[in-house]
Amino acid sequence: MNHKTKIIFGTDGWRARMDSDFNIDNVRKIAQAIAYYLIDSGYSKGIFIGYDGRKNSQIFAKVCAEVISSFNISSFLPPRPIPTPLAAFATVKYSLNGSIMITASHNPPIYNGIKFIPYYGGPATSDITRKIEEYIHKIKEVKYEDFEKLKAKGLITIINPIDDYIDHLLRMLSISKLNMNICIDAMHGATTGIIDLLISRLNANIHMIRGNIDPEFGGITPDPIPSNLELLRNEVTSKKFDIGLAFDGDGDRLAVVTNDGTFLLANQILPLLYIHLHDHRNKIGNAARTVATSHMLDFIVNERGHKVIETPVGFKYIAPLLYERKIIIGGEESGGIGFIDHIPEKDGIASAILLLEFLSFSNIKEIIEKLYSKYGSFEFKRIDLNKILEIPSDFPYNEILNKKVLKIIKIDGLKVILEDGSWFLVRRSGTENLIRIYIESKTKNNIKKLEDFIINFLIK
Repeated sequence: MNHKTKIIFGTDGWRARMDSDFNIDNVRKIAQAIAYYLIDSGYSKGIFIGYDGRKNSQIFAKVCAEVISSFNISSFLPPRPIPTPLAAFATVKYSLNGSIMITASHNPPIYNGIKFIPYYGGPATSDITRKIEEYIHKIKEVKYEDFEKLKAKGLITIINPIDDYIDHLLRMLSISKLNMNICIDAMHGATTGIIDLLISRLNANIHMIRGNIDPEFGGITPDPIPSNLELLRNEVTSKKFDIGLAFDGDGDRLAVVTNDGTFLLANQILPLLYIHLHDHRNKIGNAARTVATSHMLDFIVNERGHKVIETPVGFKYIAPLLYERKIIIGGEESGGIGFIDHIPEKDGIASAILLLEFLSFSNIKEIIEKLYSKYGSFEFKRIDLNKILEIPSDFPYNEILNKKVLKIIKIDGLKVILEDGSWFLVRRSGTENLIRIYIESKTKNNIKKLEDFIINFLIK
C-alpha cells in the first residue's frame, strides 16, 4: 500500500481513482479492517458483498471475499452487478452482519469506492467507520486465501437476492397493476435488468434507454441530473410516454421527467412521496431532510401537523431516524430518499415504484402546481466551487439584500435563513474536493443576487 494513501470514509464510504489509490492492496486492507471490526464486535453470521458495473468492481468484490472468509466469516456474493439498496436489503433479508458494496455511485467511471453497510441495512454511522479506519492503520500484513478454495470450503457462496428484493417491493405497494407507458434510463448502471423486471411485473409498458451495463457509462458520469438526461427527456416528450425514470450508477438515486419534459429531482420527489405516504397510505409521522435540501417539504409536513428534522448532509444521519421509526420518510437534495417499512437506506428503485403508485392516485403535475400556488415557487441552485476556500465559522451580517437574517445554522457548514424564506448554505463536500453552495429562493432573480453576494462574501 502506498504509504501516502490515507483512507478516510466520507459521507458515504471511501472513494478514489482506480488509476491511483483505489487498488487491490488498499481494498484488501479495508476488507481486513472490516473483518477485525466484525470479529471484535462478536458478529459471526456472515457478510454480503455486492458490486456495481464499474470496471473491476467484481474483482474487488472477490478480493474482499478472499480476505473476509480467510477469517472464517462467510461471504455471499451475487452473480451479477447489483444496486447498493439491494446489498442493504440482502443484509436484512438474510439476517447477516452487514454488507460491503463496491461502488462509486454517481462518480465518473475512473472512480471506484467501498462502503460498509452494518446489520440494520443502512449506512454505517461515523462511530463504525471511525473504528474501521483505526483498524486499517494497525494492519501490518494482509491475510487472504484463494477464492475458489474458500468457495470449496463453503465459506464463499454465490446467492442472487434479486427475486426476493422484487417480491418485497411489490408487497410494499397497495396496487398490483400500472396502466402506464414508462421510459426508463438506467444510465448504463446496475439497475439494468432489475428495474425493468420489477415494473414489468406491474404490467406496465416499458421502454429502456442506456439499458446495458457499461463500465464507461457510455462516456458520461452516471449522475441523474438534467444536463445528463436530455436523451431521456427527448424520448419521453417525442414518444409521449407518461413518465421517464432515471437512476444513477448504483441505483440509490432517482430523477424523473414528466410527460411535458419537466424534471423532478429529489427536492420535488421527497415532498410528493410524503404526501402519498401520509394521505394515501396512512403512514402518519414526521419527515427528515438534510440541511442542503429544499424547504418545500417543511410546508407540507407542518400543514399535516408534523415536523421536519434537519440533519447534516449524508444519508447516514437520516438512516437511524428511519430505523428507530422516528420518521416516515427522509431524503437529501442529491437524489437519495428512504422510507418506513423498507431498509433504512436511500433507494432509487423503491422511490420510483412508490412515485408510480402515486401517479395511479393523482396527477403529479397538478399537485405541484397547487403546491406552488399555495406556498409560492421554490427556485433552487447548487454551485460547486473548485477553489480552496475557508468556510467562515460565523456570519457577520444582520441583514442582506434588504432582508433580515432570521437564523444561522451550523450543523454542516454555514446556513443562513432570511426573513422571506430564502436561504443559502456553504459547506465542504464529503465526497469530492469541492466547496458546495446551495441557494433556495422564490425567484431566479433572487437566486442570482444571493449567488453574487455569497461569492463576494467567500472570496473577499
